[in-house]
Parts: sequence; structure tokens; C-alpha cells
Amino acid sequence: MSIREKAFGAEVPFKPASGRLHYGWIIAVAGTIGMVASVPGQTIGVNVFNEKLILALGLSRTGVSAAYFVGTAASGLLLPYAGRLFDRFGARLMIVGASVALALSLCYMSLVDFAARGVGDVLGGAIQASWASMLCLVFGFFLIRFFGQGLVMMTSRNMIGKWWVAHRGKIFSIGGIAVTVCFSLAPKLFNELIETFGWRESWRLMALAIAPGFCLLAWLLYRDNPAECGLTVDGGKEPNRKREGDPEFSIVQEFTRGEAVRSFPFWAFSLVFALQSCYFTGYAFHVIDVANDLGRTADSMLNLFVPIAALNAVISVFVGWMSDKWRLKYLLAFMAMGTVIAGLGLAALDGVALSVAIVLGFGISGGCFGALSGVFMPRFFGLKHLGAISGVFASIIVIGSSVGPLVFSLARSYLGGYSLPNWVAGLVALALMISAYWADNPQRKLALKLRS
Repeated sequence: MSIREKAFGAEVPFKPASGRLHYGWIIAVAGTIGMVASVPGQTIGVNVFNEKLILALGLSRTGVSAAYFVGTAASGLLLPYAGRLFDRFGARLMIVGASVALALSLCYMSLVDFAARGVGDVLGGAIQASWASMLCLVFGFFLIRFFGQGLVMMTSRNMIGKWWVAHRGKIFSIGGIAVTVCFSLAPKLFNELIETFGWRESWRLMALAIAPGFCLLAWLLYRDNPAECGLTVDGGKEPNRKREGDPEFSIVQEFTRGEAVRSFPFWAFSLVFALQSCYFTGYAFHVIDVANDLGRTADSMLNLFVPIAALNAVISVFVGWMSDKWRLKYLLAFMAMGTVIAGLGLAALDGVALSVAIVLGFGISGGCFGALSGVFMPRFFGLKHLGAISGVFASIIVIGSSVGPLVFSLARSYLGGYSLPNWVAGLVALALMISAYWADNPQRKLALKLRS
């Protein structure tokens, strides 16, 4: 028996099939905790550290945004290869490695200014202090984005997708409540940590929570798929018989990564998700300065994350339940509509109407995000190459999220405000909402063709 089998075998340290409760439910809870654990590597978990990084590194707001763009984009380019590793090694080994790496990355970020000084001292006059700061910050952003938003999130989401089929949407919606609430409350919670303990100590506390904390939990509970545990999908529940003849829920072909990325539905979904990620990331990354631009206090804008979280939870349940019944393209259009409301609302409204638009827009789009992202790829393209396909999808989202903060920063620097990004996001989202009409499940077409 190899070291890998001894440490990561499906029946180590216990047999998942031996419990009274079907292990699929344990997977649903563990995977949800994993998605929440990715928050220090998500934009919403990074943005509250911006002001501290600006002061510690002596960089401008645009400089920090540029470093975030380069580091995040670089991490996104590697995610397709990480997806292949998921297909090869499985969820358990991947999550342990990714969580340890994320914890170490957070420790590095707590010392990033010292790292910059060290690089400057080593290179002497060969590099300016500002460039040393930029290089070290780019590396730090690359690490936390690749291992946090990238590997920890992707691995957890894919694992749940393998264990649940007919009830996949419901499971993602239930878990989505915890994920969206935690994500939406993260800026305020992390800000409190920073004010109480300091920014360095806050990142170190998060690192300890992830490894050994979450890492040990993930090693104990994560399992790649039900077959290796001698179990069946869907918690042992029988699928709804009404779905058996529905071509929307048939898997006729296991798509390869190349076949998936050449299909229109893949890009229709990916671009809606990328735009939502890009726009919300830009907004969240600069939320305090956005408040100043709108003549509002920082607390008033941060407090909006609370009702956004509440609406996220409601929308997540609705979308998750309906995704097990409806064609997903209609829910995709609904998600795009949320970005339309947020973008055009921030561009054209003020007062109470603006607050309502922010809550509705980000509440709808964010609530759709978790459930739809976990459902559409397994349903449209099958499970055999899920890691490789989801790696490309995650790459698009991560690269999209890298663009948002830089666009917002450039708009602020050269146009004096954020009006243009708001208008562009709203109008592009409107076009994507219309295009969703043609984003049909490719399995549906194949199933109907077989019957004809």
C-alpha cells in the first residue's frame, strides 16, 4: 500500500458507508465549509486590507489595483491545469494541499512589506522600492487568489457536484445560504478583526483557522466520489420519476474540455459569471472610495452587505430549487438581470433608490452565483472531465475578477469617478441577459436527436 493510499484512502480513517446517515449529506456540509473557507482568498475578503497595504507598501490605489490584476490574472491562467489535477488526484488530496498552501500564503501577506524591503535590499539600486513592493504584492495576490478563490473553491464545489445529481440544485442552494451570508458579512467581520488585532495579526489568525483548522476537517471528511466509498449518488434517494424522460436531465455524452469550450452555452454562462465577478469585485474592492464618490459614509455602504446577504440567501434557495425543475438558461437570464439592476442603479440613481438597486442587484446576481455555478457544468457536460472543464470556467471567472478593481481604479484616476464602469456593466449585462435565450443544454439537443 502506497503512502497516498495509507493517508488518503477512501476508508481512512473510517468507512463512509458504515454510518446510518448517507455520506452524501456529510459531503454537502463539508464542501460548503470548504467554499466558506476560501473567503480570505476572495476579493470580498481582500478589499478591506487595501488601505493598510497602501500605507505599508507606499503604493497608490492604482498600484495596488494593478498588482491585484496581474496576480489574479496569472493565477487564473493556471487554473485549467489545476482542474486536470483535480481529475487525476481527486478532491481529498487536492483540498489538503490547497488549504495548507492558502494558509502559508496568508502568512506571507502578513509580512509582504518586509518581503518588499528584503527584495529591495538584496537587489540594491537595481530596482526602485516601489517596484519591489509591486513585485512582492503581485506574488502575494497570486498565491491567495490561486489557492483561495481558485483551488479551495473549485475543489469543494466539484466534490459536491459528484455526489449529488438529481438533487444537485437543492443541495447547492442550501449550502449557498451559508456561503453567500458568510461572503457578504466578510468585509464587516474582517474590518472588525483589523481594528481589534491589526491587519498582520488578522491574516495570521485566518491562516491558523485554515491550517491546521479546516485542513484537518477536510482530510477527515472529504471524499472524491460515492463509487469509491461503495455508495450511490443523491444521498441514496430516488430521483423524481418525472425527470426520467426529460431531455434536460439526460447525460447522453461526456464532453471533453475542448468540446465544452467550443459550445455556445459554455460561453454564455461563463461570460455572465465573469461579468458579475468583474463588476462586483471592482465595487467591493473600492467600496469605501465608492462611498466617498457617492457622498456617503463608509459604514453606510458596508452596512448594505447585510441586506445583500439576506437576499442572497433567499435567491440561492429559490434558484437551487428551481434549477432542479427548470431549464437553466432562464435562471441565467435572471442572474444577468441582477447585474443590470446594480450597474444601472449605481450609474443613475441616488438616495434610497440607489440603496435598493445595490441590494437587489447584487443580492440577485450573488444569490444565483453559487447554485448555478455548481449545477450547470455537470448537467451540460457530464462528470468525467468535470475538473478540466471547471478549471477553464474558474480561470475565466478569476481573470474577470482581476479586471474589475483595475478598471474602477483607472476610472477614478482618469475620469474622476466610477460612472463609466457602472454604465458599461449594466449595458453589457443587458446584452448577456438577452443572449441567455440561446444557452440551451447541449445534452438536451443530443437526447432529442437520439429519439428522432
